[in-house]
This record gives sequence, C-alpha cells and structure tokens, in this order.
Amino acid sequence: MCGRYRDTRPWAELHAALREFVGPFDQPALNLESREQVRPTQAATIVRLHDAAPSVSQARWLLVPWFHKGALKDWKATTFNARAETVRTSRAYRDSFARRRCLIAADGWYEWKGEREDDPKKKQPWLFEPRHGEPIMLAGIWDRCETTDQGAVESFTVITQPAGAPLNAYHDRAPVVLFGQDWARWLDLDADIDDLLGPESADRFTVTKSAIR
Repeated sequence: MCGRYRDTRPWAELHAALREFVGPFDQPALNLESREQVRPTQAATIVRLHDAAPSVSQARWLLVPWFHKGALKDWKATTFNARAETVRTSRAYRDSFARRRCLIAADGWYEWKGEREDDPKKKQPWLFEPRHGEPIMLAGIWDRCETTDQGAVESFTVITQPAGAPLNAYHDRAPVVLFGQDWARWLDLDADIDDLLGPESADRFTVTKSAIR
C-alpha cells in the first residue's frame, strides 16, 4: 500500500529531469510547494503528455472514475491505490490504464511499522527513498469525471505491486517506482511496460525513521 508519499522537488529540478528523460517542453514555471507528506484526497503534482510533450498539473489523489455521476463526496471507494495485478481489468481503472497513464511527482514514500520511541501508542513511520538520490516518479493513472457538486474533477491513483525483500518487512505492497529512464515509456500508450510492473530491486532504496505525524 502507499498511503503517504513525499514530494519536495522544486520546479527547476522537476523541469530539468523531465527535459532530460521525457523531452523538451515550454510550460511556464509553477510554484510547487515542498511537501513532506501528501495524503489521499489532496491535490498533488502529476505529469501527463499533451501534444507529445510533458505537461505538469495538479490533480486529486484518489481516483474517481469517469462513470461516477453523483457528488464527489458520494464516491466512497478507497481508490488511492490500484493493484498492478488487476489494473488492466478492474472497472474503475482499466480505461485509465489503457488511455491515461501519468507520472506522480515524488521523491520518497512512507510505511508505518513498529512503535514510535516517543509515543508507543503510535506506529513508527519509515521513509523509503532512492539510495543514490536519483530522480524518481510513482507510476499512476488518472481520470476525469463530472460531479454534481464540484463539476469536472481530475484525479489519480498510485499503482502498487507486491513488495520484494526486504521492503516487505515493512509492508507487503509497494508503489511502482519509475526511475528516469522509464518515464517516457510509461507515458507512451503504445509501449510494452510489462517489465515495469514487477517487484522493486530493494538495493535501489534506503529506509530511515521519519518524524512525520
């Protein structure tokens, strides 16, 4: 599962990384907030292709599929994660997986395990991040629906997969993490991406205690 992630990368770094790994684009700079934790239902930064160039925008984390016709508050499913094993066939996700893949701007993610030293009644958060500081994105899909209370809503979900050892000591699932060389392929709807949906190589990440609440 991925219920919190970190996104502290400023626009200049994001822009440079996208130009290097996806391609040139002329989008005006955005004032991106440095966020130690992003939570479901919050607006967050995603990257899509528009006219074959990267396009950076904000969308709501917790996918509400196109076929939802009521109020936004009436969508009760916990669709902030989509399982890689069923994302191609699930009614909520299959159309987005085929037509609307995105990159989710992130530089780490969190899992909770064990007791906090300063408060044993609460679980200890752990931060996972790339070992050598390489730029990463989380693999995602997005959708747009017309709601009766909020109008058009664009939203996304994080794709997860079984966690490999030793990541599975903290949780049995992990987000699909994409390093720069795979960003363009993930966004290319005609590309073969099956190999991207597999357990992460654990030696590519570090895990440290976090002080977030």
